[in-house]
Amino acid sequence: MNTIAVFKSRSHALAVYRHLQSKKIVASVINTPSRLHLGCGISVVFPSAYVSIVKNAISALNVDSFVGFFAK
Repeated sequence: MNTIAVFKSRSHALAVYRHLQSKKIVASVINTPSRLHLGCGISVVFPSAYVSIVKNAISALNVDSFVGFFAK
């Protein structure tokens, strides 16, 4: 199962994506699903097993535009 991390800022979404890549975590940048009606238009999707790592990345990168996690 995958999780979508939604951000209000494109630059923050891309920063988290690059951070995950540097940790060798498979992730993708996707268009935020329109059913969510949230964010900047792009989100990061990754395996749900890594939610805690993504939370740590959001904190470490001082990302203040994070909206939330959603199941894909």
